[in-house]
Amino acid sequence: MNKQHFEIDEQEWSNGSLAEEKLERIQDCFNSIGFAVVLGLVPSSTCKQLMTAFLEDVVLIREKPGLMMHEKHTAEGHLQLGPRRHAPYVREELVANPVLESVVAKLLGPGAWLGFYNGNVNCPGSGYQPLHFDRPYSWKTEQAAKAAGQSWPPNTTTVSCSLALSEITEATGATEIYPGSQRETEVTTWGKGEQPAHHPEAVEKWSPPAQMTIPAGGVCFRDPRMWHRGVKNRSNIPRPMVALTYHSGMSKHQRGTLVNLSEADAAACEQAPSLKVLDSGVLGDGRLVFDADAASAFDAPNLHGVYRNARFVEAPLSVNHFLDAHLLGGGRVVENQPVHPYPNHD
Repeated sequence: MNKQHFEIDEQEWSNGSLAEEKLERIQDCFNSIGFAVVLGLVPSSTCKQLMTAFLEDVVLIREKPGLMMHEKHTAEGHLQLGPRRHAPYVREELVANPVLESVVAKLLGPGAWLGFYNGNVNCPGSGYQPLHFDRPYSWKTEQAAKAAGQSWPPNTTTVSCSLALSEITEATGATEIYPGSQRETEVTTWGKGEQPAHHPEAVEKWSPPAQMTIPAGGVCFRDPRMWHRGVKNRSNIPRPMVALTYHSGMSKHQRGTLVNLSEADAAACEQAPSLKVLDSGVLGDGRLVFDADAASAFDAPNLHGVYRNARFVEAPLSVNHFLDAHLLGGGRVVENQPVHPYPNHD
């Protein structure tokens, strides 16, 4: 087994947590190379159910020719597509998994919260995305980090959790990664939107790249500051991956970034965890949105203080998971409309 892969034993399942010694090894691995994989976190029955749903949804998307918005911004064949937001597809094993949450709590500390519930699909014949990173540093200078009690380079305030529904291999387009690149402090001097490819000496420093292979049912806990890119899927089957992103309790913006709060706003956020600074700059409900029939999936005992950050809508409202994945709530709430990539289709 790879040194960055970790197994769960029966006692840990019973306890709802990985053993502390194992959590510390995961943390060391995560902090040094930027990722760690926990095997068998989600049962095969759930993976197969979600895999079937993803494949059906890809067929719906391809009913119309042309590229989706995410493909236009990244590369052909890479779809931004999340799991369905209603029962039976919202599963406790994903959104309220105590073992998964034990890892999140170890990596992010107390008060971590679920901030993103989506996914991506690498389709056959896909292209190469530009090399990029998903998150900037939360502290831009060593002085600012140390003033906040952080090390330099600082640890991440966000963790991306990637679930493999089927085995993710080089043939199916496992994400290309540059282990350790999350510790490249030069990025703090780059302008907004700057990409590593414009800095070949920095890319060479963290080469050679690896590939983020994940066995079915495994979850890769990834520092989103690590450089990576989607690559070609050389198989003949779309490869979906579910993405859950958690943010530190320090992060009070709906997108998980650090913001300066007034004393009154800080107190309000402590009293009501659902309150976040919205893109408009005001405090508001920053929860992810799901259909009401998914509520029971979130009800498992919370052993690690990870806030699951969900709200629910009742019929005739529903959540269209095809639309607005990156906006508030992570999906478009519609009324009396089909859940479809083209809701006004014939």
